[in-house]
Amino acid sequence: MSDQVVRRLNSKSVRSQRPFFTRRVGVITAALVAFCVSLTPVVAQTIERLSLEEYINPFVKEMKENPKDKTDIVLVEGLSLDGDKIKNFHSGMISFDDIEDQEFKGQLQRVWDEIFPQGGKINDVVMYQYMPDQYKIEAMNENRSIIFDQGKWAYASQPIQENQVPDATKDAADQLFNKLGDFKQTKRSVSRIVLRPDQNPVYKFVYETNKGSVLIDIQKNTNQITKLVAFPLSDHLGKLKDKNKYNELVEQTRSIELDKVREETVKQAKAWMNLDLADYSVSKKEFRFDTLEFTKSGSPDVTAVYTSKGKIYYIEIEL
Repeated sequence: MSDQVVRRLNSKSVRSQRPFFTRRVGVITAALVAFCVSLTPVVAQTIERLSLEEYINPFVKEMKENPKDKTDIVLVEGLSLDGDKIKNFHSGMISFDDIEDQEFKGQLQRVWDEIFPQGGKINDVVMYQYMPDQYKIEAMNENRSIIFDQGKWAYASQPIQENQVPDATKDAADQLFNKLGDFKQTKRSVSRIVLRPDQNPVYKFVYETNKGSVLIDIQKNTNQITKLVAFPLSDHLGKLKDKNKYNELVEQTRSIELDKVREETVKQAKAWMNLDLADYSVSKKEFRFDTLEFTKSGSPDVTAVYTSKGKIYYIEIEL
């Protein structure tokens, strides 16, 4: 996420007259996922006093009052991935060194040092207001990032070398990749490790093939596969320039009966991830034409996305 944010924000011009909060600002898509995760007591006490509204409110007020006068400030109205409209989504970035509130800076740095003991200094802080009274912060440098949701640490990411990943974990990823189809592998990498409170870290594998990328997430210690995205198996709707073809594939996907695609999903989940969904309840996700939600009391939810042929190319266990 941080790479995308930096690219988008850096593409905006810098002006000499701007709100005190912003040095570079821009917009990211309104498809944000909210995490509500409890912190350890120490981290919770550290972060709970963050004076976020001091920074967010003047920034948002300035954008609302003078949107046309600020070339480096943008108001956006868009749709989230599930179709809910999000109005006036705001984002802003400030250099960590330019933050004047020393207590605020110190609290951010202490949490950063706890999560990344050798992670270097924070370079930038991005803030988002994506709904009234709801906001996120992302603290980042060129390699690492931490996302806070409503003042709580929710997600952290840092690079990792492949030689730091256990062989058993790499074998599990390779075995899944080899089940997906006749793809010619050109490169395998383990680019990142993701950290979340009270969960095992997750390794993010990337397989480059002659037909597109395959992404596999595997949990450390358990070697449980938590997410698979097999882009070569998808309909590649995002790449279609023919609007009629796009609409045709969407309607084909929409018309597939729930029982039929459920049966196919259960079969693929068992073969790929040894995940038994047979006794899960299933429903189509509201506002989506291609997404199933599997639920079972006492078990994590599972999301699956399918193609116009009723085949799964995305499946995720929502830990």
